[in-house]
Amino acid sequence: MNPFNVYLVRHGSTMLNAFDRMQGWIDSDLTDTGIEQAKQAAEKLQGINFDRAFSSDLGRAIDTRDVILSTLGQTPTTQLLPEFREVNFGFFEGLNSTDIWHGIAAPYGKSSQEELIELGGLEEARNAMKQADPSHTAESTEEVVARMKAGFNKLRELCQPGENILLVSHGTLIRTIADYLGVDTIDNYPANGGVSQLSIFEDQVVFESYNQ
Repeated sequence: MNPFNVYLVRHGSTMLNAFDRMQGWIDSDLTDTGIEQAKQAAEKLQGINFDRAFSSDLGRAIDTRDVILSTLGQTPTTQLLPEFREVNFGFFEGLNSTDIWHGIAAPYGKSSQEELIELGGLEEARNAMKQADPSHTAESTEEVVARMKAGFNKLRELCQPGENILLVSHGTLIRTIADYLGVDTIDNYPANGGVSQLSIFEDQVVFESYNQ
């Protein structure tokens, strides 16, 4: 079948982003800067008529979706897709990101998430957090990928070939999707309000652009 087009946007910056806190399944409001980033994302999407608009079920993604649609003056059907919520960071939710990744990377002779990714890839970093989590609730790469695949199958059920779809999600999840599909994300974390374009076929997902 012909593909449908998904414009995948990372939510605008939040209070916890501004404080360098781990923000996965916990939530916080968009800052004024985050609202402006959502409006800037809308400017990048000018001229695209959206048939449907989705977001994860977390408030920062919902709010970003609504700011984008309001800025564009569009009112497509909207729906929440919890399959595209952020990665669960388990015990580390809400803690200082720099400090947490320093501790997780230390047993590998590294001091940051990016150094850990350079050593063993994004999958290694994700699984290192899973192993270090004393609550055993942080998601592994396998769990995230399974959820991601379920999300794409849900989109295939809801969308028609040729449609333009807005989907607002989260940084680590978007990076995981890109990495899984062969996009080089080294030193290229999705920006708040960054836009990626995907073509969704019956049997594959293709990145047309990443983090623009």
